[in-house]
Amino acid sequence: MDIASASAAVQAATMGSKSSNAAAALAGNFDTFLKLLTTQLMHQDPTNPMSSDQFTQQLVQMSGVEQSIQTNRNLETLITAYSIQNANNAVSLLGKSVTGSGTGALLENGQAKWSFATAADAPDTVLQIINSDGATVYSEKMDAAKGSHQFTWDGKDSKGNSLPDGTYFLKVTANAANGNPVAVDTRTSGIVTAIDMSTTDPMLTVNGAQIRYSQIISVKQPEAS
Repeated sequence: MDIASASAAVQAATMGSKSSNAAAALAGNFDTFLKLLTTQLMHQDPTNPMSSDQFTQQLVQMSGVEQSIQTNRNLETLITAYSIQNANNAVSLLGKSVTGSGTGALLENGQAKWSFATAADAPDTVLQIINSDGATVYSEKMDAAKGSHQFTWDGKDSKGNSLPDGTYFLKVTANAANGNPVAVDTRTSGIVTAIDMSTTDPMLTVNGAQIRYSQIISVKQPEAS
């Protein structure tokens, strides 16, 4: 194992590992690096001494790795702080009425509501209502102009049968006059009933479906029943 190999081992140890593990690897390999460097200096040929450029370059590489580890450690601290802040903020939304990007809505008393926005005029737009089993129970076509739209469903399937209350999903497929797809942002509103904090971006259960905390665009106190 030469000096270059020792340096490469340190750099490899930092890849795909957390800063604490990388720092431990750096300490061990740096000791090896110094021993190899000392040995080579002691046994170098006096008539052909080692160029200082070689080990200076290796020391610079070691310093760079150390700085990278410290940067990773700082990033891990920031991510942890960000996760804690998101979790605290998400918990405060429990029981609140929120609006966010999502497709799930509750059918209650024969009514479910969504809003969606098309990025451009979409004369060929299809709205599909999908139940919790993934089956399409209702669909209709519309000419959607660019901008925001409100859609209220009466809870009846394509045959006019009333469906049971529960969570249903809206799928909007929009196409321009030339057949090109048009981007659609679907939004839903409801009460936050549960929070999953297993990720850095907590998942909020709204209307029986999950919405990311980062996708919430408005919050308000629920209306008194």
